[in-house]
Amino acid sequence: MKTDERFIFLIGQAQNRLFTRLDQALMKAAGITAAQSGALYYLMEHDGCLLSELSRALLLDKSAITGLVDRLESKGLVERRRIASDRRAINICLTGAGRAAARKCLSVTKEFNNAIKEGLSEEEIRTFSMILQKIISRFSR
Repeated sequence: MKTDERFIFLIGQAQNRLFTRLDQALMKAAGITAAQSGALYYLMEHDGCLLSELSRALLLDKSAITGLVDRLESKGLVERRRIASDRRAINICLTGAGRAAARKCLSVTKEFNNAIKEGLSEEEIRTFSMILQKIISRFSR
């Protein structure tokens, strides 16, 4: 069998299938999408960060991050807090429900990560990780 070297196509197909299934599982577990769970994961480590910091961390522009936070806020998972010293700055804070949702999502995400590694040797896992990191680095410049 000939090796398929259409890497852009293959990466796109893998991402599409993985995130479609992950979105379905996260919606069932916590009522949120993979993109929304990414924001909750970041906030678990950086609770109260500025909206602009969350935007940079998730690689989303201003309108996309505003919409994402709007949806999380409407679900009661985060709240916006203005900073008294700078009325333009907005902190994003997890609510108790947001922390609980993040923990549920983290469990689902770990299951998916383990499913990706299933059947791969330790060497294949290291190689796969290295290749993905090289791709990320090469196209981050």
